[in-house]
Amino acid sequence: MDLHEFFANEVKPAMGCTEPVAVALAAAYAAREFEGEIESIDLDVSLNIYKNGRDVGIPGAMGLRGNRIAVVLGALAGDASKGLLVLEGIPETVVEKAKAMVDAGVVKVSVRDEGPSIYVAVTLRNADCEVCAVVQDRHDTLRKVTKNGQVVFDKPASETKSKAGLPPYLEELMTLGIQELWDLASSIDKDLEGYMLEGVQMNMGVANQGLEGSWGLGVGATLAEHKDNSGLLATVKKLAGAAADVRMSGKSAAVMSSAGSGNHGITAIIPVAVVGEAVGAPQRLIAESVAFSHLVTGYVKTYTGRLTPICGCSVAAGAGAAAGMVRVLGGTPDMAEHAVASLISSLMGMLCDGAKGSCGLKVSAAAGEAYAAALMAMDKRGVQQDEGLVSPDIRTTCLALSKLCTKAFSNTDKVIVELLQLRPDS
Repeated sequence: MDLHEFFANEVKPAMGCTEPVAVALAAAYAAREFEGEIESIDLDVSLNIYKNGRDVGIPGAMGLRGNRIAVVLGALAGDASKGLLVLEGIPETVVEKAKAMVDAGVVKVSVRDEGPSIYVAVTLRNADCEVCAVVQDRHDTLRKVTKNGQVVFDKPASETKSKAGLPPYLEELMTLGIQELWDLASSIDKDLEGYMLEGVQMNMGVANQGLEGSWGLGVGATLAEHKDNSGLLATVKKLAGAAADVRMSGKSAAVMSSAGSGNHGITAIIPVAVVGEAVGAPQRLIAESVAFSHLVTGYVKTYTGRLTPICGCSVAAGAGAAAGMVRVLGGTPDMAEHAVASLISSLMGMLCDGAKGSCGLKVSAAAGEAYAAALMAMDKRGVQQDEGLVSPDIRTTCLALSKLCTKAFSNTDKVIVELLQLRPDS
């Protein structure tokens, strides 16, 4: 597998929750073609995009939350060339104008029950111009742009996806075993080693910001303030939680994402880095362990799907973190596979009810459970045989997760959105 292709597509800087950022990005693409003043905006999104963008803080939006403010900011001042950093550097005056437009009812939101889990269609209108841009399948993949009924850009999904519905590199990834994932992480070159460590620096920097101020629910800051809650487990939990606190609040600070999610990146990177530094691991080993964490995270996501009814930052990235910590602690591929089994056994049923401040609680819990799973695996404890739906074999467990997400929980997102819509939209 081409590791450079994997990391270029799956591990990249992102500012803000990637679902409303995808909304802003689609709006920015539409704005490139639009002429005149915007009079109305139609936002058509998938269940998952709606769910994850509804209540989360938007970067640079001065505390404002939700898809509506994201789509207006993207249309007014988003820079589509920046991809997932589309909302970087939004002026305060633009935020005030965007809020006024939202308050005036300019934005109409509709939610589609079926289709791709990642789907955003933004239509900008006035009396003389109508432009629609569609982002689909991945948070930063532009599929189509039409202007006044004429197609100006069209990139069919078949150009980037295999017959199985995945990019070819991910289709290859899901055929691999834990030993092969381990060996891939061992083979990262100097450029990728530096990139892994750049992600560590980026996400740890955001975590430290979370410890210093009141962000979100204050998960990280609270754990940090209680000095009796000491030890490496507490450090892992507080730093992961603190980074998620900052990100979910909408602070204009980028994190290194994993599998299309900043919270996945926080969970996949921070616990591995914290434990690696604590045990004095060489930087090369930390980089390999972070790479391994990303690969395992991506592996789990190929089975569950990009956006899911279960909490991916807990289950998928938690599995990656558990595996990565085993590696940085000097364990073996077999131990890493058992750590993944223990983590998934613990958190398999955690639902995703959308992105918001309380994600800090889930990220913190996942980081702590991943550390516990790694320690048990190192001691040859934890899940050592088939336990319910979980097996020490990672592929068997992921196949079970796939069926849970696509069959057992197939109606979950719809019900969650129905419940969310019982109260006013952000």
